[in-house]
Amino acid sequence: MRQILSWRFLAAVTALVGLALVAAALLADSDSLEDAVEPDAIARRMDIIEPIFAADQSAGFRVGRDGVTHGFMDLIVDSERVVRIAPGTLGEIACEELDQINKCALFADMLGDAVVWFAILPQAPRATVELPEIVDLEDGYAVFKNGWEVLYPPVIERSCGSEDIPTFTDFLRRFGPGSISTVDLETRQVVSVRCGEET
Repeated sequence: MRQILSWRFLAAVTALVGLALVAAALLADSDSLEDAVEPDAIARRMDIIEPIFAADQSAGFRVGRDGVTHGFMDLIVDSERVVRIAPGTLGEIACEELDQINKCALFADMLGDAVVWFAILPQAPRATVELPEIVDLEDGYAVFKNGWEVLYPPVIERSCGSEDIPTFTDFLRRFGPGSISTVDLETRQVVSVRCGEET
């Protein structure tokens, strides 16, 4: 009859217990697992970038904690176009002046005429909107840290004081983290960036 508690069996059990203790120690750190593992940004190609002239909401319209709309909202973006945000649409509203004319802007990822995802952001001076840093340029789109994709022109203006930055790749490498990007609401493109701190 074979011995049940062989040295190989005991070594395997000891290794499993050791791994469990290491995993428990790592997870018991003061930071939660969510803080330790930063989720990847979801790619959102901005099909609509428009100033909002007026908003008509159903009673009790809101974006819940889950990022999903409850109720509907119609956004008038020009004299002939209304964009409807249907119940159950993913999105975020960061503009507090939605009840005022031309104070907010709509950024939306579309599927045909339907809004798949949206963000309503405050306008900056001269019909622009400020976004976070660009991390890459791909196929005519600037890719932002938050996953958004916005068209860009052949040249993106770079503002870094007296610094000489010959290429946009050099800008991203040296000054990208913490930089501010400006989207023009007329051209619907990223037109300029302001430097973050040099790395």
